Amino acid sequence: MSITVRELLGTPHLGLHLFAGGAGLDRKVTWAHVCELEDPARWLEGGELVLTTGIGVPPGPARQAAYVRLMAKAGIAALAVSQDLLAPPLTQEMKREGDESAFPILEVSIEVPFVAISRTVAAAVQDGAQGRLLTHLRIFDTLRATSIESLGDDELFRRLEELSGFRLYLATPSGRPLLEDVPAPPSDLVDAHLPRAGGEPPWIPGGFVISIPLWGRTVGYLFAMERAGAEPAGLTAAQHIATIAMLELANRRREREVLRREGAETLAELLSGALEPETAGKRLSLAGFDPGRALVLLAMDGDADPSTLQEEWAELGVPHLLLQQRELYALVPECPEALRPSRGVDGIRAGASLPFQAGAGFAVPRREALWALQRAVERGVPLVSFAGEGGDATWLPADAAVLQGLVERVLGPVLEHDAVRGSDLVRSLRVWLEQDRRTERAAELLGVHKHTLQYRLRRVQQLTGRGLARVQDTVDVWLALRALEVIGGDPQVRPPEDGKGRSAPRGRGPGHEQPA
Repeated sequence: MSITVRELLGTPHLGLHLFAGGAGLDRKVTWAHVCELEDPARWLEGGELVLTTGIGVPPGPARQAAYVRLMAKAGIAALAVSQDLLAPPLTQEMKREGDESAFPILEVSIEVPFVAISRTVAAAVQDGAQGRLLTHLRIFDTLRATSIESLGDDELFRRLEELSGFRLYLATPSGRPLLEDVPAPPSDLVDAHLPRAGGEPPWIPGGFVISIPLWGRTVGYLFAMERAGAEPAGLTAAQHIATIAMLELANRRREREVLRREGAETLAELLSGALEPETAGKRLSLAGFDPGRALVLLAMDGDADPSTLQEEWAELGVPHLLLQQRELYALVPECPEALRPSRGVDGIRAGASLPFQAGAGFAVPRREALWALQRAVERGVPLVSFAGEGGDATWLPADAAVLQGLVERVLGPVLEHDAVRGSDLVRSLRVWLEQDRRTERAAELLGVHKHTLQYRLRRVQQLTGRGLARVQDTVDVWLALRALEVIGGDPQVRPPEDGKGRSAPRGRGPGHEQPA
């Protein structure tokens, strides 16, 4: 049972007079509430008759029109202002806004106490309030049914729709489906109401948008839209349903955590080469990977947050395996969506391998991903792909032994010199070449005098037997430097031992080379 604004206006002892908004007199009043705020909509559910002594009515035409507009937009039933008390003069702009919005504005005789109006409304809606309470209890009772009857999300939310009188949708902050069996809102609702600012009221035309907080952030939204011919159970019921959605999401996260641990074990075995190709294919299929699609291995720095990446990929529907070692590794299918989180998560540095098939092994993709990660860190960019930006080593042999041989043949004496004397010849050579052989610029980046850099370059020429002024020799050196990066900067060159089996003494550090 409920009462309309028209029925309240027609109750003689309430002393109500219509000021504006006559087209909205059939609005249903669910409650009467005294509020003296200029923006009462934030604190109400919708359907209320707002009673004010006038303290909350702002002065001036523009602010009064905005005052009415906010309440009309929030679904408040009507405004009742006490006459001749504390309200400023009600302007024609306020009246015009009420008429255009079909939002009733009533004046209350100063002789009528607000409690008389409140009691009238309470008596009229008493049966409805009891019905709503029963609906709220039934909503939470669906949780028990979910456990006992093993209801899927589609059946659970179908029952919630029947109980609440709402059409229910769930969406991520970007408007994608939040639970796979519950539809996302239509595109017009997404375009009009997402993304949402923090603290934004839940009222939208024809329903509510309720945020779903979890894990310290808003993971999605419930859209509860009134259904034609149904009796919606109100904002509180919608909030209860949002709580149920939050619990379902928490359960899903626990399930994903179990899968993540299983996936980490699988990826560890893949990287170590412990799985046969057939077994690897079966494991990946169980993890949701398409056997016909190529894979990409990502290597990320230690600041990457696995849980954030997991949530991002889950939202995008991208299968993935994650493994935390010294670096964070992720195995994803070859597709643009798979690389999007590694570009969009703040502070992340990631390297991506060339696309490959699982049966080809993981040793080469791992080296490619680590090489690309090194370039991403050096450049301060979120993602470098071995095949894309910075992928100027794709022409190098994939065989690690061949790369190792190239490094030792060209740079072996220089690396040994660095190891024994603590010098910095290899890095100085690389920086000088990367700066197009501009000695002053390279010396500035290295933090040394240009004469020091010139000495280092002469020493490199002496050790390698290659002249850096000759194109062919420079190409050999450049290829060897790139091969060194691809194999992870570990050329396996050890300092020679002295006659007593101890390593020879190191030099005094970079910038203090000792002549040979």
